[in-house]
Amino acid sequence: MLISNLPGSSRVWVFAANRLLTESEIHDITFLMRSFTEQWKSHGSELTAGFEIMHESIVLVAVDESKEAPSGCSIDKVFRLLSQTNIDFFQRMLLWIPFCNSSKIITQEQAISQFKIGELTNDSLVINTLVETLDQARNQLYIPISESWINQKLERYSQYER
Repeated sequence: MLISNLPGSSRVWVFAANRLLTESEIHDITFLMRSFTEQWKSHGSELTAGFEIMHESIVLVAVDESKEAPSGCSIDKVFRLLSQTNIDFFQRMLLWIPFCNSSKIITQEQAISQFKIGELTNDSLVINTLVETLDQARNQLYIPISESWINQKLERYSQYER
């Protein structure tokens, strides 16, 4: 199912790769995720789910919990499935900066360096990997760096530079 057909209240997981995916990997992950979401079950009950691959590095997975809520074991299946791709989707200390249909992936240290030279500012947009619902993904997927998790670290840098 297309993620766009799911209600805004659907639960979302954001899996962000530590690098840009190749066209071949995007094709393979699309096939893998389509097969998985079409057959995804929780305690024998089918889940109404979908996914989308964005910016050559982000996999959004959503489940309509109003129809059937996923169990912990069924959620673990998504994590296991993506961990078997040999792509690291579990780095949480990176930043994904949207760029056209792709993204620029940088480390915390790179963000601080780019902030120092003005390449990144408080208004620079980053991908919010902490969204929890499809509505949030639709409306708050792109947030200014000042609203992201790294803002505290950048504020600390600014304090020491004065």
